[in-house]
Amino acid sequence: MATGEAIFNSNCAICHGNDGRGARGPSLRGPLRNGNQESDIEAVIRNGLTGTAMPKFRFEDDELQSVVMYIQSWGRGAAPRTKPEGDPVAGKRVYGSQGCAHCHEVGNEGGTLGPSLTRIGAARSYEHMKTSIVDPSADIPDDYRTIRIVTRGGSQYRGVWVNEDSFTIQIRLPDESYASFDKQAIKEEVREPKSMMPAYHLSEMDLKDLLAYLSSLVGEGNQTSEAQRERR
Repeated sequence: MATGEAIFNSNCAICHGNDGRGARGPSLRGPLRNGNQESDIEAVIRNGLTGTAMPKFRFEDDELQSVVMYIQSWGRGAAPRTKPEGDPVAGKRVYGSQGCAHCHEVGNEGGTLGPSLTRIGAARSYEHMKTSIVDPSADIPDDYRTIRIVTRGGSQYRGVWVNEDSFTIQIRLPDESYASFDKQAIKEEVREPKSMMPAYHLSEMDLKDLLAYLSSLVGEGNQTSEAQRERR
């Protein structure tokens, strides 16, 4: 348990919180969406979760078993996750009226400037989703950092950082097109601490409804049994 706690704090707590109650990642206390069995948790850790920020981890077998044991200790006798107060059907309407689909994808519909929300309910804690709506600059995912570029010719571009090497920088613009810049042609490069996503000022009920809708978006579960894998 002590080994599992140390490994968890070094690798997992940044997203799931030191106490496993969730932050950028979901809470790990109580029933887990992808299964509470040792094999279920091992599969998530080893393989990651497609459509979420959960990466693959390469631990030695004894390290993996220690982490799994530590995570399982939170689920014993824990109460089920509290159901969101809002109405997910009304929340879907709020999602549409606020233009969220212009930047976010659910399933195969929507934009790609922002993170996919197909599994957001399984990938984020309730409080983190709430903060992302009312104060999106509080925690910006690494893959969606904002950058502003001013070329030597005086043109300005603002978008999401995508990639760079020794010679070029690539960004994704608000219209979802990509732009590549030769570093020698750049006059100024500013990494902004502000998200491309605006802060939303919703009524209390609209916010609860929207959060209920987002919480319902869990996509495909992480299927681990042989029978389930055969049906894919």
